Amino acid sequence: MSIYRIDSAGQRLEFLYKIVGTGTATLAELKPGEALNIFGPLGKGFGFDDSCRHVVQIARGVGLATLAPVAEAAAAMGVRVTAILSARQPELVMSVDHLQTMGATVIQVTDADGTSDVDKVEATVRTLVEKENADFLVTCGSNRLLQLTQALGREYGIRGEVALEQRMGCGIGMCFACVRAFHAPDGGETYRRVCWDGPVFDIQEAISW
Repeated sequence: MSIYRIDSAGQRLEFLYKIVGTGTATLAELKPGEALNIFGPLGKGFGFDDSCRHVVQIARGVGLATLAPVAEAAAAMGVRVTAILSARQPELVMSVDHLQTMGATVIQVTDADGTSDVDKVEATVRTLVEKENADFLVTCGSNRLLQLTQALGREYGIRGEVALEQRMGCGIGMCFACVRAFHAPDGGETYRRVCWDGPVFDIQEAISW
């Protein structure tokens, strides 16, 4: 489940979710005008700013929804956005029209036509960095894409962030149900709470799963 659109002027939030259990099934049955008790936003979000020239989003699966507000925020700052959207089939690619409406360049890659192969995605990102001044990478939804963006970030000296998915019990850091390992500054490992310390982290801190 992800915040999908943020309309500050209209005081409206949109969520995009897949029905997989009792909770999401109940949400899907809500009618306009009914009340829903929620608490948030919590944790830490993306930290790019208008010093960036060109943000490249690389997402797959549910990560496509997570990164939609990133493009919206970047567009509001006048920062260029390219979104590489990966999915198994073309019909599973989400947010194309929404991203294009905000001025983002959208590149769709799928397993069905072989364009989602990591080597091909890498070549695309390299072109964006070397020829189109890409200077900030964000990703969500794929271990392979996380590893790719980490490697390219180190090679080119480009900052980046990853939104991590994790089961969260309380959302406020008290239950420690969402703890996972991260790279520590001393070269070892440390453990952090995804809900409270994240869910967005520096891309080089994250340990692939």
